[in-house]
Amino acid sequence: MNSRIVLPSLISTFLLLALVVAVSAQTRTVGVSVGNKFRYDNTIIWSSNDPNATPPSILVDANNTQWRERTVTAISGTNITGQMTTHFKNGTETTVGGWVDVDTGDSLNITLVFISANLTAGDSIGTNASITTWIINETVSRPYLNGVRDTNHVNITSSSSDGTHTYRTNVHAYWDKTTGVLVESLYENINQTGAYTTIGSSGQRIISSDLWIVPEFPTWIPALFILIVLTSATMLIARQKQPKTPFR
Repeated sequence: MNSRIVLPSLISTFLLLALVVAVSAQTRTVGVSVGNKFRYDNTIIWSSNDPNATPPSILVDANNTQWRERTVTAISGTNITGQMTTHFKNGTETTVGGWVDVDTGDSLNITLVFISANLTAGDSIGTNASITTWIINETVSRPYLNGVRDTNHVNITSSSSDGTHTYRTNVHAYWDKTTGVLVESLYENINQTGAYTTIGSSGQRIISSDLWIVPEFPTWIPALFILIVLTSATMLIARQKQPKTPFR
């Protein structure tokens, strides 16, 4: 009799667990809207004690950049279409189009600028096999623009050696948790060749956005102000109408 009861119970348990897993699976969602703009500064650092070393062209070009701005132009499902404008220090600009899928992580030109909203520690930033190793390490509060925001932090470190050169790469990236927008990133490459060390890094940090604007006063504050003024005026008028008593 017991075996007839246990088997159906086990089946029910497995079905319930499968349902719980399906429900708890992370749903990838877009956290921005069409028209949102995000502008970033540009920081380039290069140093070397090797007299024969020269900065790579990619860093030289980046060093001539003053800021970059990403604009959301269309949204379809988990796909964000946008454009990136690069403003150079000489006043010229270039604009290119691109896209990113916040589910898979596949992208063009705006790679890693947007990820899914509301991811948590332990989630990968995309389901594509090439970036499933990019796991959110932690959610940490950091100051950006008009306030402190919860950000999802990813830290990737890798190293390799060919016998002559030892390479180490460090990547730090922070995305606003509720919107999935990149707010800061740092890419650092270290090349150790014998006694020589060459370090190159490229960083960016958000400096403006129409998504985060200093909140206006609540609607009840002007009404409260008017009420205080009217009350004060009424009291003043009432006091002026009272008969004056001469000093004795």
